[in-house]
Amino acid sequence: MERQAKSVRVTELEDDHSDMSASSKSPRDVAQKPRKSIQSVETGVRVLEALISCPGGCAPLRDIAAGAEMSRSQAHRYLQAYINTGLVQQEPADGRYSLGPTALKIGLSALSRLDVIRITTAYLRQLADDLETTGLLSIWGDYGPTIIRWLDGGVPIATSLHVGSVLPIQHSSAGLVFMAFQPLPAYKRLLERERAARTSIDEIELQAMLTEIRRQGYAKVDGQVVPGLAAISVPVFDMQEKLIAVIGVLGRMTDEKFFCQSNIDKVQAAALKASNAMGWQPEEMRGDS
Repeated sequence: MERQAKSVRVTELEDDHSDMSASSKSPRDVAQKPRKSIQSVETGVRVLEALISCPGGCAPLRDIAAGAEMSRSQAHRYLQAYINTGLVQQEPADGRYSLGPTALKIGLSALSRLDVIRITTAYLRQLADDLETTGLLSIWGDYGPTIIRWLDGGVPIATSLHVGSVLPIQHSSAGLVFMAFQPLPAYKRLLERERAARTSIDEIELQAMLTEIRRQGYAKVDGQVVPGLAAISVPVFDMQEKLIAVIGVLGRMTDEKFFCQSNIDKVQAAALKASNAMGWQPEEMRGDS
């Protein structure tokens, strides 16, 4: 017992000495020295980075292990732990891995810190309450238009859509807006993939639709994504005139007044306020450059 007590006192003295030594170091010395960390966590991050770097964010074990520069057995142990926590999910059909619901929550939490999300959500909230309907905020993700905000302003609408859903670019109002106000290279790959997988719109007809959307400043669809639901979407721009988000509202096709000009004007007004808050100005208000 006495020997153990001495050992504890010696350890405490050593810890005190190390603390004093650390406090006597200059901030520059402390900054240059790597902080202590849990190496297994850092190794695990390599697995996640390898996963999201794979085409489509979905890959088999061999590709993830190769990207993380580790053995398949080691990568598998990390992936299994991530599956247990929801960071990763495994496709039952082919066994490939992709990011899970917990990863989505982390990503959305990080996005919420961005001013564009906070500002645009505030105007969407007002719009949804005013129209007493469901409001959606979408951004352009790796897989296309992705819903990042879902706000109920009236009677909730039952649908399979939710935060994190990726919308089709040809058949959703948000997708059409993203195509209308982005250069072709931004969506060409997704358009080709969608055309190969599902019914596509004729190219001449699609270009005519996009031209009309650019002219009128909004897109609308009825029943193409979810039967029985209609939608109106309007672009939000930043100070560099870059499309950064799309504000949209959902309604029931049975509501004959949903597509009325008054509703369209209100959606456009909300998007205009959000754009102005992000530094965008109408052409007539810009000075000569």
